[in-house]
Amino acid sequence: MIIFFYSFSFDQGRFFFTMLLAIGVILLNYYDIKLPPNGNGTSFDSSLHLAVLVVFGMKYVLFSLLLSTIFIFIFQYKKMVWWKHIFNFSMYVLMISSAYCAFLFFGGKMGAFNFAYALAYIASFVAYYTVNAFVMTFYFFLNSSQRMHVIVTNIVKETFFEYMIILGGAVILTLSLPFYPMFALTMFTSILVVLSIIFRKYSYLYEEVLKDKVFIEQLLNALPSGIIMNDKLKGSYFINESATTLLSLEKKDIEHMLNERQKPKKNKAFWELLLANAPVTNKKIVYKTLETKTFLISKVELKNRYDERIGEITYFLDITEIEELTKRMHQSEKLALMGEMAAKAAHEIRNPLAVIHGFLAFMNENLHERDREQYHIPLLLKEIDRINAIVEDMLLIAKPSAPVMKEAYMETIVQDVLSLFQQTLEAKNIRVHVRLDHVPLQLDSKQMMQVLYNLLHNSIEAMGEGGTICIYSDVDETYNMYMYDSGSGIPTHMQEMIFEPFITTKSSGTGLGLTIVKRIIENHGGTIALHDSSEKGTTFVIRLPIGR
Repeated sequence: MIIFFYSFSFDQGRFFFTMLLAIGVILLNYYDIKLPPNGNGTSFDSSLHLAVLVVFGMKYVLFSLLLSTIFIFIFQYKKMVWWKHIFNFSMYVLMISSAYCAFLFFGGKMGAFNFAYALAYIASFVAYYTVNAFVMTFYFFLNSSQRMHVIVTNIVKETFFEYMIILGGAVILTLSLPFYPMFALTMFTSILVVLSIIFRKYSYLYEEVLKDKVFIEQLLNALPSGIIMNDKLKGSYFINESATTLLSLEKKDIEHMLNERQKPKKNKAFWELLLANAPVTNKKIVYKTLETKTFLISKVELKNRYDERIGEITYFLDITEIEELTKRMHQSEKLALMGEMAAKAAHEIRNPLAVIHGFLAFMNENLHERDREQYHIPLLLKEIDRINAIVEDMLLIAKPSAPVMKEAYMETIVQDVLSLFQQTLEAKNIRVHVRLDHVPLQLDSKQMMQVLYNLLHNSIEAMGEGGTICIYSDVDETYNMYMYDSGSGIPTHMQEMIFEPFITTKSSGTGLGLTIVKRIIENHGGTIALHDSSEKGTTFVIRLPIGR
């Protein structure tokens, strides 16, 4: 190499051209063409090497390469270790030498561009690219665990198009370099430097837009509302994470249904609204998966600055809990109104009832049996007792006493209540299975006995002869007690309102038993719900706090 450079004779023109070439290599190495995404770029110093190589020969190229490498090493020694500079220099020497040998081997002659040497030009470029790809493959093979063919495939995919652009630049420079070498080299370098600055600006803007896009997507994914955005220009959809969670579907499944404009039979109302073009504001939609949800859904158009429609955004919120809370508020209002009515009824009805009941009881004792039957005295007494029971229940709802909390065990209370029904259970041949966890709870035992009494009374009446009652529990954050009976179940149309006042399936019932049960459970900080009901039976679940 030293002998080679020593044999290179200089005159003033060659010196300035070589220096200009070295400066061009340095500038194009620094001002590479930045391409998005961040980290990608193309350096056109290889275009200089190839063009000068086939026009003026290898000496100019190697000498300018040496000068540029020394300059880059001086100014970048802190950024890159010395052996990498030597490695890069050696790789370029090998690439340039291979390209030069291939050019000569296929009959190429230095000088102006000539189509007769097209094969030599192509061979030179192929040799330059092949040596570069081979060195890169060998380097990555030593520093990664990937297989050789995978590395080669990736390198070819990532660099082939880039090298085709470099070849185009080399051809353009070759056409003008023999006639105006200084001017051509200066103009080529200047144009690429300007392009580099422009591309860097647009690459920076692209990165900023990409950052904003990522930030907006993260923001939308963090929202509790489901968001589905349709970009009409791109024909694509953005679906945030809350949407997939609320709909219990994968993103690809949602996109497929939207692209195919499918309207599945299940939750048809939701999908029809989503696929429609009309805007929607705060519409409630019932959506069923494993559980039934209520969505508040809105849909608005997206427009650009020219007021042109470019898409639409649909957003929906799960308001199931809010709806439940609203129902409870309405229930509380009903109970409050009933309380006022019951308080008045206590004064206005009970005293006259007592007088009537006493008078009829007197008649029942003193009249002959024929007269008692004629005037339906026993029936009147029975109906007055029923009216009195309704009044008592209304008073209990209107003025519930605050629970006196003491530590108690649910299985003890259950056994006490079952003892009250012992004769009835034996007479109807009803089997009872109890399996309850032994967990201390803060309860008003008297009120809880009333809860269990009402539930057991309903279960026994629902079953008739030879049924089964199961009372069992499980424990997580709350104490969950389940009460199952093998009765005929509650009619579907009544299941959502069984805890409302005066709702009953029995001709003789007051319809206040479950309302009282719910009030007592809620006063204990718990909940009661219809867990399941069908022709095979009914299950209620009571959830009570632990360690309160």
